[in-house]
Amino acid sequence: MNSKTIRHWAAHAALFLSAAANAQTYVWDMPNEYPATSVQGMGDKHFAELLKAKTQGDIKIVHHFGAALGFRSKDQLDAVADGAVVIANTFVPPLGGINPIFLLSSLPFLVSNAKEAQTLYEVARPYYDKALARYNQKLLYASPWPASGLWGARAYGAPEAIKGLKMRTYDPNGTLVFKAAGAAPVQLSWADIVPQLTTGGIEGVLTSIESGLSASFNDYAKHFTALNYDTTINMVTMNLDAWNKLPEERKKAVLAAAQETEQYLWRNLDGVIKKNYEIAAQRGVKITDKIDEGFRQGLQKQAEPVIAAWVKRAGKDGQMVIDQYRVRLKAAPSGTAQGAN
Repeated sequence: MNSKTIRHWAAHAALFLSAAANAQTYVWDMPNEYPATSVQGMGDKHFAELLKAKTQGDIKIVHHFGAALGFRSKDQLDAVADGAVVIANTFVPPLGGINPIFLLSSLPFLVSNAKEAQTLYEVARPYYDKALARYNQKLLYASPWPASGLWGARAYGAPEAIKGLKMRTYDPNGTLVFKAAGAAPVQLSWADIVPQLTTGGIEGVLTSIESGLSASFNDYAKHFTALNYDTTINMVTMNLDAWNKLPEERKKAVLAAAQETEQYLWRNLDGVIKKNYEIAAQRGVKITDKIDEGFRQGLQKQAEPVIAAWVKRAGKDGQMVIDQYRVRLKAAPSGTAQGAN
């Protein structure tokens, strides 16, 4: 066999192997602590549909909503890092004990609407990428929640309303702010909220209108106070080893599906909030969005040392994120930072 013939067959073999690699079918389990009906669950399904279409069905997502695999968000960082699952949708504030960057989106009163929250995420993304790389995973996209407020048996629009209130928070930031304001906060994972509500362990829940509706909090609480406390995010991350083994065409498909999903979720956030308020009204939930100005200012004052402490703990990177974010806000054209939160 001459050299020309050898090269000919080698080229054909390379094409065959490349085609075989690209034709490989992947099935990825994807845990999510939140229900399928939540904005996070809907985002997962949107991503999976896009990915299936872009790979002609060669990459399939198997959803596991409501912590069905036994993983809470705080467990999923290790689960993805170790390869127990290839991909996961994780609520990031509970990871703040691992790296302070994960507390950024839950810093109290740092953002006031959806546009500002998106700006903060865009500024911080390189820092998220760096932190996640240390845990053997790649950030695909982030999914926002509507702004957090308080669910409970009554409205919480004035300082006296939260004195001694037994309430759920989702990270140390919220715990510090509301404790300083006179409440009795306790940090709980999502799956533990309803049992505590039904037994009287807590009376109020710090979360968004959307997430409360998805879990039928209206069965236990008929008031939602729109404090616009923060706009937190979930992150969809992928095991880095699994990512590195993907053929280039599959990587492109994953990134394209992730980018389209992220744009879709941020673009539709204000619409989600509007729809949530309509659903809440239908379920007999009263929305309180007129907050006593002194109360809001008091909470903001309590938040200032929390933000300062975060910057000190996060170090140079934390200061750079805050500085870059505030520069972006000042540079934004007047009126672009308005939202329906």
